Amino acid sequence: MSYTDHDPYDSLTPLRDVVNRFLGDGLVSPERLLTLGRTMPIDVIETPEEFVIEASLTGVRPSNVHVSATTSSVTIHVGRKTHAKADDEGVYLRRERIERHGPEMTRTIALPAEIDPSKVKALYEHGVLTIHIAKDESTKPKTIPLQIAKEYVER
Repeated sequence: MSYTDHDPYDSLTPLRDVVNRFLGDGLVSPERLLTLGRTMPIDVIETPEEFVIEASLTGVRPSNVHVSATTSSVTIHVGRKTHAKADDEGVYLRRERIERHGPEMTRTIALPAEIDPSKVKALYEHGVLTIHIAKDESTKPKTIPLQIAKEYVER
């Protein structure tokens, strides 16, 4: 009778490899971000006169940023050219720069009031896109004059 050296834990090796990869890459690795989709972080601020949208677009050239507006929303589209790797550049040992993977991002922000698309202004400076959106006159709060009854005026 021959003896076969068999490890009872061999069937768990694939599970161990998956757990090691998960712990090694972290919860949010660049590859995991690609599967979850890409978006840009924004802040939307409302003042009595306007809406202001600030979007972080670090590392994006101004020529790749496009802003469009309708009467109820603003869309930011970032289109990047992907890096074409030449054969003589070498082989990646580690590749984490997401912008080379995902060439495009789009974000549409629905606004709580009607706007005039012709009054939208966009400024791009130091990786931050700031969009100023003037409110339509019909949506701005209006002061209602208070009428005072005669009996209160005399006192």
